[in-house]
Amino acid sequence: MDRRKFLVAMSAAFGGQLIMPLQRLMHASAEIDPINFTGGADLFFKNEKDAVAALCEIIIPTTDTPGAIAAGVPDYIEFMLSEWHYEEERTRFLVGIKQVVAYAQARFRNAFAELDVADQTEIVQRMQDGRMPVMMDGGRAFFEHIKQLTLAGYYTSEIGMTVERIYQPVPGRFDGAYPYEQAGTLFTS
Repeated sequence: MDRRKFLVAMSAAFGGQLIMPLQRLMHASAEIDPINFTGGADLFFKNEKDAVAALCEIIIPTTDTPGAIAAGVPDYIEFMLSEWHYEEERTRFLVGIKQVVAYAQARFRNAFAELDVADQTEIVQRMQDGRMPVMMDGGRAFFEHIKQLTLAGYYTSEIGMTVERIYQPVPGRFDGAYPYEQAGTLFTS
């Protein structure tokens, strides 16, 4: 499966709620080299880049499989923001990450990336529930945006496709009665 096919499947999974930059990418005819994510190398300040990486790792943590950081998701997000987002969309994201960084500093007196996982998770939960006091909609839109970028970046990466999803380039014959338990790791959202 290539990135384009995955993004079509992702669009179906999100039920038309896929953020516009991913929709534009999905409909674009250009293929993206999964290794060449250099377009957004200077988009974030260091504390913002670290916060994006920590947020990605909270969304897809390292477990028995590599997490979002190992899959290069923070670089993917920076690339997507710089190359596929309109200026207004990019600005909204940058304001959102600045608000997360500022909230972590005000609440915990530390950088978001330096917080323990429980404190990071508390902030993520606040955004997911729309209870982030420094964000216009409580953080829901920003969280949905970074979550979609993280999922797309992870599951279209080599790690996401070959380790997490156990990519089989030649699946063999179709067997509709094949036991589910023997199928291996499957993609679930």
